[in-house]
Amino acid sequence: MRKVRHRTGVALALVATITMAACGGAKAPVTSPTSTVAGGTETTAASGGGTDTTAAPGPETAAGVKEGADTILTPAPTQEKDSAVWAVYRETSTIDPIFVFDYPDNAAMAIACESLLRQNPDLTNGPGLASKAEYTSPTSLVITLRDDVNFWDGTPMTAADVVFSLNRQKDPANGGFYGSVFVNVTDIAATGDHEVTITTSSQDMALLGELSGPVGAVVQQKSVEEQGANFGTAAGSVMCTGPYKLASWKVGEGVTFDRNDAYWDTTLPMKLKSITIKGVSDEAVSTSGLLTGEIDGAYPIIASTLDQLRASEAVTVTEGPGYGISAFIVSNFDGALKDKRVRQALSMAIDRQGLVTALYKGAAYPARAVAVPGTWGYAKDVFTKAWNELPDVSVTDVEAAKKLVEEAGAAGQTVRIGMSSELNPLAVTAGEIQRAAESIGLKAELVSLSAAAYITFFIDAKAREAVDGFLTTNYPNYADPLGIYATMIAPAGSQAYNGYADPAAVQLVADARSEVDDTKRAEKVVELQKVITDENLWIPLVAPTNVLVMNKNITGAPSTFQYMFGPWAAYLGAP
Repeated sequence: MRKVRHRTGVALALVATITMAACGGAKAPVTSPTSTVAGGTETTAASGGGTDTTAAPGPETAAGVKEGADTILTPAPTQEKDSAVWAVYRETSTIDPIFVFDYPDNAAMAIACESLLRQNPDLTNGPGLASKAEYTSPTSLVITLRDDVNFWDGTPMTAADVVFSLNRQKDPANGGFYGSVFVNVTDIAATGDHEVTITTSSQDMALLGELSGPVGAVVQQKSVEEQGANFGTAAGSVMCTGPYKLASWKVGEGVTFDRNDAYWDTTLPMKLKSITIKGVSDEAVSTSGLLTGEIDGAYPIIASTLDQLRASEAVTVTEGPGYGISAFIVSNFDGALKDKRVRQALSMAIDRQGLVTALYKGAAYPARAVAVPGTWGYAKDVFTKAWNELPDVSVTDVEAAKKLVEEAGAAGQTVRIGMSSELNPLAVTAGEIQRAAESIGLKAELVSLSAAAYITFFIDAKAREAVDGFLTTNYPNYADPLGIYATMIAPAGSQAYNGYADPAAVQLVADARSEVDDTKRAEKVVELQKVITDENLWIPLVAPTNVLVMNKNITGAPSTFQYMFGPWAAYLGAP
């Protein structure tokens, strides 16, 4: 399921700790991580804390949103644990930050290669490899680096390594996934021993959020140049600064990381000595492993055995806030879905609540928009109001949908749905879309690729020629709706597969990126959301909660989407 991106299922908020000053549009400093109060003790989210009930700031008044998904950290470990096996839905294919594009790859990279800014368990952003990042003028983003960070081989992280890492992301010749992030960047240069300045054509607030994800991850220049195409793969190695260093990578057995005992951040618990991230595509095998203790934990995207796991005394199941959206990406505007009335009709006929119940076992809710409440990292009141004003999609209206299809003259046309019969969640969801299409007078054809090949829908235009749309479980790389919406608009959007480039939408993206004031920025994003929702560029299906399953012999993991972008394994240990 690829990011279902950027991910299939498998895709980007300036949060409370990145304050955006309205003073002349100049400064937007990153401050210390937000403090949270848990169990009567004030703890810093980045320090592990030791709580299991810290509530994430949430849009409690957002209509139709699943309640109770507010746990941030499971109980803190009290003892060291020698090793752990963590299951992901397929084998890790890369831990190179410019290529990570899916859950298994992000989860592995996040504990090895750190970003300039850090996403904390409560989904706020704070200092990471950079102690500060601020616009000192509308076109100068100055990054102040820590002076006590070493790579795993003991060599210091330098400003040159940072410049190299960012330029490597930016250079389209490298074939990375995140080059469009740098659309407004004109120069990246070391301006001091521990300082890097990003020069932009206009102030780009989205850059601050992106620097907390793969875009801001720092790799060692020397290692990349020595290894070439093998860097970050099973055929080579990787050299980063994170709390866990690559120990071995055996295809079929997993990627093993050992604790970096020389790690610079001593505030993290770091009680787990070694962790193996192992691809387990068979849900029955994964469930059995969790119940027997052969697998210590997992963040399942969808688990048909979730009720069985909930009922077991051998594991704990926790739901937390996430960024994820299950959606149908409309990739072809020349076929049966050319007329937006047909896209709207298809959306109206999909039984989202049925998917929530049957497929997600309740760990989700019908999504009114592509950017779900977990992505609202600022101006929550603005986004909540906009969400509540969108149509209620928890019910279907087949008769009204039929009329739209007839008005568009599309009755009898065939919708080709990209999916994989090897991935049960995709197969079930595709089956529901097929049913919905046929119920409103369309025909539907399922175009199935193997699980391994499913990513080609995202990266190969020729593969997309065979379909009108394909399934995704997508997410932004930080808590801001713009992080995913900007990817959907051509010409710069990395996921603008249907080529939608309405000038007004393009301008809204540009205006939102440059807006310093939180509320005004959110209002512009909401206007963009209205366009995207009305056009049904993607048809939002359901918003999964972030499910965490752990065997009783391990604890500490964040139950939020931090596991995709922050040092999540550093919180693990024995109860």
